[in-house]
Amino acid sequence: MTIMPSDLPLNYTGIVEDVTDAVADAFPLFESVQKLARLGVELAFEVAPSTIIVTFTVAPAATSVLPALLAEIDNAQPLRLSSGRLAVTGSMCQGTVTLRVLIPEGWVSAEELAVLTGIVIADPSTLL
Repeated sequence: MTIMPSDLPLNYTGIVEDVTDAVADAFPLFESVQKLARLGVELAFEVAPSTIIVTFTVAPAATSVLPALLAEIDNAQPLRLSSGRLAVTGSMCQGTVTLRVLIPEGWVSAEELAVLTGIVIADPSTLL
């Protein structure tokens, strides 16, 4: 799937209908986000022409979801933010959605996060 901005002339009636549709589509998304928030996972969506970015903030009490979540991310890359916090970036939906997962402090080290994302192969003798 490719997301492309439109170069078509503006149709004001169509724009109003598109806004109404977008707002209506947000309600099921809101319900899903609320369910995740109760579990300790917050999502923030940034949607712009040709871009969708989803930022996951995982509470320390919800770290049990991280291994499964990280396994679903394509091209996962661990990184350290300027604040010192660990994060993972990657994509979903054939690269059309960019993901950013903020890792709770103290959950894992940078080296362990690299192993979890498959960037580094762990030496089993150092894991025990």
